[in-house]
Amino acid sequence: MKRNSNKVKVTLGKTSIASKITLTLFVLCFLALLATGVVIGMTVNDYFTNSEKDILNETTKSVSNEANAFFERYIAIVEQMAQDKNLQNFMLNAEGRDTLLETEGFMIAGQTVDETQKANPDVILSAYVAEGDFYLVSPTVYSKEEYDVSSKDYYKAVTEKKVNITDPYLDAITGGIVITISAPVTVNNEVIGLTAVDIAIDKLTAMVGNYKLGETGNFTLLTENNIIAGHKDEDSLLKSIKDIDISENMIQSVNSRTGEVTEFTYNGETYIGNSVEIGNTGWQILSSLPKDEFTSHTQKIIMSIVIIFAVMIIALLAVMTVMIKKMTKPIKKITDITDKLAAGELDAEINIKSNDEIGELAQSIGSLTARLKSYIAYIAESEYVLNEMARGNLNVELKNDYDGEFAKLKVSLLSLSDTLKETIGKIKESSESINMNAEQVSSGAQVLAQGTTEQASAIEELSAEINEIYHTIVNNAEHAVSAGNKAKETASEVERGNVQMSEMLSAMDEISKTSREINKIIKVIDDIAFQTNILALNAAVEAARAGSAGKGFAVVADEVRNLAGKSAEAAKQTTALIENSINAINKGTALADEAGKSLSGIVNKTNETNELIAEIASASSHQTVSVNQIKSGIEQISSVVQENAASAEASAANSEELSGQSHILNELVSKFNL
Repeated sequence: MKRNSNKVKVTLGKTSIASKITLTLFVLCFLALLATGVVIGMTVNDYFTNSEKDILNETTKSVSNEANAFFERYIAIVEQMAQDKNLQNFMLNAEGRDTLLETEGFMIAGQTVDETQKANPDVILSAYVAEGDFYLVSPTVYSKEEYDVSSKDYYKAVTEKKVNITDPYLDAITGGIVITISAPVTVNNEVIGLTAVDIAIDKLTAMVGNYKLGETGNFTLLTENNIIAGHKDEDSLLKSIKDIDISENMIQSVNSRTGEVTEFTYNGETYIGNSVEIGNTGWQILSSLPKDEFTSHTQKIIMSIVIIFAVMIIALLAVMTVMIKKMTKPIKKITDITDKLAAGELDAEINIKSNDEIGELAQSIGSLTARLKSYIAYIAESEYVLNEMARGNLNVELKNDYDGEFAKLKVSLLSLSDTLKETIGKIKESSESINMNAEQVSSGAQVLAQGTTEQASAIEELSAEINEIYHTIVNNAEHAVSAGNKAKETASEVERGNVQMSEMLSAMDEISKTSREINKIIKVIDDIAFQTNILALNAAVEAARAGSAGKGFAVVADEVRNLAGKSAEAAKQTTALIENSINAINKGTALADEAGKSLSGIVNKTNETNELIAEIASASSHQTVSVNQIKSGIEQISSVVQENAASAEASAANSEELSGQSHILNELVSKFNL
């Protein structure tokens, strides 16, 4: 008999489940870390950029305060001179250059002015009073020739009735850069002249130059008219800021006096800086820090963050690879075991200890193996019984307890055995009767012929019934094979769905873990915001203690506290969103887990059904062979009976031959063990 073998082809992809899971989780974690890193990088960049701007602004203000203290000192000297009674009396009595020496109080006024200059000889080059066509420096130094005071820049103190600081100029005697500070002399609300001091500003520019702005930054001293009074580049001194190679946006910032930190270019290089007014003088301090140095700290921190995140990503990839390999190792073992089972090695040992779905799968395969072994025992016993029947031993029994569809096979085999026993028994009885009555055949030939004819008819009916049973068994075998193929296809589809469901469960679990890790990071950010808020409050308290000197620092502290509050609020909102996502993922995981269990149950039952159907098909094939053999035997018996009937009808003389045939029949029947 030819057996049909159905082969199930499984196409194996080049990418393993472990690789797919690792790649998927790595991409998700990488994107999450990348987004987090970008947000942190932007936050750090904004924070440190603002911090560097605040430091630059505060440093510029410190330089401005020092310069303002310098100006206030000498403005106070000029104003003190303007309020001196001796000088006021002299100015009231003076009528002009021609009568200057005869003016009452000339000597006292000259001495007063001279003493003012000698009190600060390093800075004050000269001190004097002036009005109209004269000036007085000392009792020996005064205007002896025509002199027009109103044409001088310092005369604005009279016309504008306030302290005036001139633009810098080169001193004709020392060659140094000098400015003049003048103040109006007012008596009874009437300006009667002015007092003035010529000041060398080299000490002021040196003091400004001594201030450090980073490593390569510098400060520029600008007058009210934006003339450069102090700068590291001596070629720019006494020039207007418009006449040097500086970008227009910084010129506008200086003119608007906003004090805003601005990015600008100078001599083709990019700088960061701002301008701060020096008190009420109208002068300004312009700071300039190269952009590369300004952003160096931020770039170092961002680079550190990039390195940290790169290390985290590498570590994450390594951990995921190890964990997933550990998780999928039992699956590889199960695959090897199923390959052995497919090759017929039913003694393959399943030694997998796991409390998860993989453990359940291993247990199911173990149960399947045990069931296959019992089926093989059924088949072996059935084959033995059929072979015994084929050898004529009809006295057989089935010792195993047959389950499921195999119970029907047992019933069929036992029924077949009983039927054969009954049939062969009858044949044996007939044969013995023929043998015993062989001598009486001639007298009862007609009766024997009639009986033989009836017996032949019965055998033909039996043969027809057996033939019908034969066709029924063949149809059953074909239907069983078809059902087995359908069951295999169903099992394959359900198994594929079960694998995809497991992959989805693993992905959702990793997403949940990643969300919790992000939640921890946001908690750290929230803690940092809280600590920043505390520091800002402390800074505000210290600024309040410092009084007016700490006002600028108090504004910065208040702004830092506001930013910390906003960061904390954003962290809380983000935490709430992530917690909602985790809850949704947990619900989806629970539902998917239940669906996965249902699919696993369906796979197991489908595989069991498939095996049962396959065994039924095999048993039906064996039954077909056995029934076909029985059919052949019945046909032979029918032929013999018909021949006996023909012989009986032909002649009673053939009784001896009939007796011989009956002996042959006895020999054939004797082969069967009833």
